[in-house]
Amino acid sequence: MKKNQLSSMVSSMFKIGAIGFGGGTALIPVIENEIVEHSKIVTEEEYNRDVMIASITPGALPVEVAAGIGREVAGNRGMIAGATAMALPGAFLTLFLLVLFSGMSDAMRIQLGFLSAGISVFIIYLLIQYVINTLKQAKNTNEAVLYFFMMLAVFAVSAEKNIYHLLGISATPVFSLSVVQVLGAAFFVILFTRGQLRMAKRSVPALVIVLIYFLCAGKAHVLPAAWKTPVSLLMTALALIGFVQTVAAAKHRRAFPAKKLSGAIASWLVFTLVLSLPAILLTFDTFSFLGNGFLSSIMSFGGGDAYLSIAQGMFVETDLISHSDFYGNIVTVANALPGSILCKILTGVGYYLGYGLNQSVWDGISMALCGFVCSVASSGAIYTLVWAIYEKYENLRIFATIKHFIRPIISGLLINVALSLYISAILAPLQNGRPTVPTLVITVSVVTGMFYLSGKQKH
Repeated sequence: MKKNQLSSMVSSMFKIGAIGFGGGTALIPVIENEIVEHSKIVTEEEYNRDVMIASITPGALPVEVAAGIGREVAGNRGMIAGATAMALPGAFLTLFLLVLFSGMSDAMRIQLGFLSAGISVFIIYLLIQYVINTLKQAKNTNEAVLYFFMMLAVFAVSAEKNIYHLLGISATPVFSLSVVQVLGAAFFVILFTRGQLRMAKRSVPALVIVLIYFLCAGKAHVLPAAWKTPVSLLMTALALIGFVQTVAAAKHRRAFPAKKLSGAIASWLVFTLVLSLPAILLTFDTFSFLGNGFLSSIMSFGGGDAYLSIAQGMFVETDLISHSDFYGNIVTVANALPGSILCKILTGVGYYLGYGLNQSVWDGISMALCGFVCSVASSGAIYTLVWAIYEKYENLRIFATIKHFIRPIISGLLINVALSLYISAILAPLQNGRPTVPTLVITVSVVTGMFYLSGKQKH
């Protein structure tokens, strides 16, 4: 019986999580080889369905696939165990290294800043490769021009602050919108148009509303800032109407699995509250962190590297985490380790939030555990919800549209992230001191090794 395969499934997920370099998509064939072909824990049909649902669901893709496989094996218990095992190795290693960082002297931190700068060069390379691959994929579907202009538009409304900084311009940016604002506007257009972006009677009004929102929400407030809230409410209402209309027009498959869904969501809630209890006892701000973490997971379409832009908007642009801590420490460590970027980043952010309360490593660990739990539970819960919708409805057009157009949107945001990395993780260390010879040797060796492994993974 499948329940007897629970321990085998958990050990397999842990092993995959420990060697999981290359991002979520790269792990799809690895998981299939281990779970379907070698261990035969699930059938190829079951696995393909789990991958399909995870591919159009926000959150950590490998964690969601692991949750789906775990649910097939042992219900809610297997779902939580599989997702946790997949995410644990990378998150634990991230926390371990960040704890080491917190006890270092200022001189050592300066030298590590140069190592971070070197690794950031590699990260920027990966982000650029993501953008290039987006255009290559679009070329195969004859939409390269559309994708390019979508990327350019997203970059233009989100990156003004960084561009002005590089050029030494002191003027107030017209837009300089956050990641959440850009993605929220994109989701509004897709939901309101019911995924039919070429339907002028809906797409034209949607674009006009988005322009009005951008002008009142932008830094320069070309339109009155007081308009932001009512326009946001209008967009939310219209998006919900579009979604309801899409669902109403969809063909039914079978009865909605309300009982299974409620049981799964309850399991994730209990899992979150129990393991977050140390952080909750530490500070009630933990609930705010959980909310931000869950929201960031909902917004994290586009793959692991794309979560960097989400996290920047949720934690850096709101001044919860400094640019130097986020890009110089958390991002550097997370990108050098296996596992889901989302899980590692939330674990790292949690550690710095907890450590900053009383300069206590144990407080940091408590909040890091909360971030890890939030990343796993949010990805698992969102996956479960989409799975339930798939149980009842045929493939909704809005999901197909999101999957089709979210990549160029994320690519535009990632160009801005690359600029942020350059400013905060490369330029900043150069202003703090000079690297020693051992630091230069280690940095060059590490970065060279990363480029070598990256090239090897492509063949």
